[in-house]
Amino acid sequence: MSHVANSGAPLAPSLARGASIGRYVVLGLVGRGAMGDVYAAYDPELDRKLAVKLLHAQVGPDELTNAEAKARLLREAQAIARLSHPNVIVVHDVGSFGDRVFVAMEFVDGNTLGYWLLAQKRTWKEVLRVFMDAGRGLAAAHASQLVHRDFKAENVMVGRDAQVRVMDFGLARLVENAGDEPAGPAASPNFAPRTSTPVVVEDLEATTLLGVAPRRTTARRMDAPLHASLSTELTQTGALIGTPAYMAPEQFDGHAADERSDQFSYCVALYEGLYGERPFAGKTVAELSDSVREGNVRAAPEASRVPSWLRRVILRGLRVEPTERWPSMGALLSALQKDPGVVWRRWSVVAASLAGIMALGLAARRQGARESRPTCQVNADRFARVWEAAPTPGGRRARIASAFVAAGHPYASDAFAGTSRLLDAYVRAWSTMYTEACEATNLRGEQSAQVLDLRMSCLRDRWNELRALSDVLADPTGEVVANAVKAAGALTALDRCSDPVMLRASVPPPQNTNLRQRVEALRLELARAKALEDAGRFTQALAATAPLVSEARAAGYGPVIAEALARLGNIQIRLGRSHEATENLDEAVWTAEATRHDEVVAAASIEQIYIAGVTDLDLPRARRWFRQAEAFLARMDGHELLRAWLQHNYAAALESHGDLEEAASRYRTALQIKERVLGSGHPDVGTSLTNLATSLSSLGRADEALQHSDRGVELVGQALGWEHPDAAIQLANRADILNQLGRYSDAQRDANRALTIWEKELGQQHADLPFFLGPLGEALLGLERAVEAVAPLERALALVERHEIRTELRRLQFALARALWQSTPAPAPRQRAIQLAKAAASIDTDVKHALSERERGARDQARAWLAAHGSGSGPGSVAGRFQRPAL
Repeated sequence: MSHVANSGAPLAPSLARGASIGRYVVLGLVGRGAMGDVYAAYDPELDRKLAVKLLHAQVGPDELTNAEAKARLLREAQAIARLSHPNVIVVHDVGSFGDRVFVAMEFVDGNTLGYWLLAQKRTWKEVLRVFMDAGRGLAAAHASQLVHRDFKAENVMVGRDAQVRVMDFGLARLVENAGDEPAGPAASPNFAPRTSTPVVVEDLEATTLLGVAPRRTTARRMDAPLHASLSTELTQTGALIGTPAYMAPEQFDGHAADERSDQFSYCVALYEGLYGERPFAGKTVAELSDSVREGNVRAAPEASRVPSWLRRVILRGLRVEPTERWPSMGALLSALQKDPGVVWRRWSVVAASLAGIMALGLAARRQGARESRPTCQVNADRFARVWEAAPTPGGRRARIASAFVAAGHPYASDAFAGTSRLLDAYVRAWSTMYTEACEATNLRGEQSAQVLDLRMSCLRDRWNELRALSDVLADPTGEVVANAVKAAGALTALDRCSDPVMLRASVPPPQNTNLRQRVEALRLELARAKALEDAGRFTQALAATAPLVSEARAAGYGPVIAEALARLGNIQIRLGRSHEATENLDEAVWTAEATRHDEVVAAASIEQIYIAGVTDLDLPRARRWFRQAEAFLARMDGHELLRAWLQHNYAAALESHGDLEEAASRYRTALQIKERVLGSGHPDVGTSLTNLATSLSSLGRADEALQHSDRGVELVGQALGWEHPDAAIQLANRADILNQLGRYSDAQRDANRALTIWEKELGQQHADLPFFLGPLGEALLGLERAVEAVAPLERALALVERHEIRTELRRLQFALARALWQSTPAPAPRQRAIQLAKAAASIDTDVKHALSERERGARDQARAWLAAHGSGSGPGSVAGRFQRPAL
């Protein structure tokens, strides 16, 4: 993404691995929902793995209050704890975590029923078998006088052991208290769902309705008895609770939900599982509720093989009037088991004998099939001449190592070591995923051949990207060695290749064989252009990408046109050609939207946030791009790294406009996502640490900033080498923070070290040198060595003026004014000091380049200093600080 250490509503920060929730040790985040997060955790006392659901600490204005949400979660725990049934998830514990509530329950090694249905094509018998188990769990809940009120496939888990368990009783309540709910619309003059403004919902199954202007009661305090909490009314007067796509007519009308409401939801979910579509049409809640209330069930798809008797059973469960449905879940399950065709398929004794003979033949054939099955192991030479597992004479890995050493950079060996660690991990992950995908289809039969094709196509793209980077690393220039670790870390994540839902939602390849081959060739060239860009060879990347746009247009395939335009725009940003980048990214977005290539829309929009907010200082335009990117990421439901860069770029835009508190918050969110997805030691995490530290420093929170800066220095030094230019950047930023804390000796040490590294790598006239000279001059001023401070500050100011770096001008003018004033009582230097201070204190008439928060601080300090020293009286000092913008 954008080269500025690159930002929706921010994700609620998740707990890191190793954190504790009560006595439970967090192993990782496994799910997120509207009410809370679900973590895999370890119980050290009982030595077992379990799942812990943790309620969100803050609930937005359109959701429940914290007290209501806490009460609901406690109700969920108590409701499930009442049940003891193999098809209901087991709750072990419930408690408080700070101001949050948690529920510890059994850990189910598997996926939701919704995922199970999508993972591969299922026969109607397979679907019915799993739903029968879920129905038994629901029936057990009813036997315990509990109503679920939100049954759907996403609230059912299918374990790897094929065990089915109903979960998420967050909307359950005691049947004997269901009468406490409102009687219907007449109970509330404010409730008018039929005439209210329709709510357009992209995903009806993911939305929980709380009615139209509901009135709420105060939930029971958390110190109330647990047995009482289950009966506490959380919503009142016209509230709709449930998921619209699965709600019964009486729920839309505001009536109390009972067992037959659950039966209706169960039949909606079963219908969807069997037919691949829901029984009632409707793109909005209003349209859906009308279809449900009128009982307008879709006709069965023509190609459906679901038997008519089964459809009749389900349709009875979907009747509008509850009294016309099955008397109970038990009666419904009994009807679902009575397949009329079974009577005509009974085996005779002779048939049984013949079946035995046939079984022997079948077993023999299966044995032969097993012997001919693929081993699913990655070929030993799969990564030959790309990145071998170990150095071999003449191999690509050994060649890259030699090329790095020959480049002559002091950090070359460290850069190669860091690159090797990342590439080794990538190859291992690729190989593991390849084997898992093959076995899931060919050995275990868990996924269809179609899913296997999608996964293998995704893995092929990732392999091509790795090969392209390997080609660039094998012939390194200075910038390639400097950027090698970052380039290895920028390889596209593999997690998407394991997610069938995301793969099915991706843009399909062209049907025409010739066009498909042409598109694959173009994508291979785009992977090479990306490798050049990530390795810092921007000019070569631009030369390689520009003709690809023309070739993509000639091919006429919209998705690859969008990809080529987006790549070209990214490279132009790196080269400082923001106007051209904007035009190409704009076209990439429109083309991608037209072809439903959501990933390109989101990524290009995120880049536009940086151009609009940081380069052009147009925050309203940056905000519009932010909202678009956020919307598309929500629709894709994934791509955590893109979410991190969304927060990061928007934070940079906010910081450029002086909203430092919000910027720091979003930088922190980006950092948390990256640490969760990439690991705390990934080089990209260092970028976010730098930006967060800089924003905190600008807010005057130097102690907190230093903690993040220390982490950034250590991370980059170890990952890239202590002589690497990025280590110099980290040291210069820390020097600035140390100056702010008055630790001038430490600041001088870091600034000198950073300056030495930078000059050795990039020469003594580089445009970025003021960012290293400035902290050094400030440190010397703080140490009362004004004479020594003059030289680096004079040099920094000359470079700023030569390269027109307006963002640093005032701070350097004011710092040099103080150095000159303190270094000598001679009239000429003091007169120049007054002139420099006046320049720093002057009014800026350039509206486009409005002063940053730090420049405004330098201006105000210069004005105060002039008030005390403008007459030319004795030496003095006003605290000022110099900051290098994070990269």
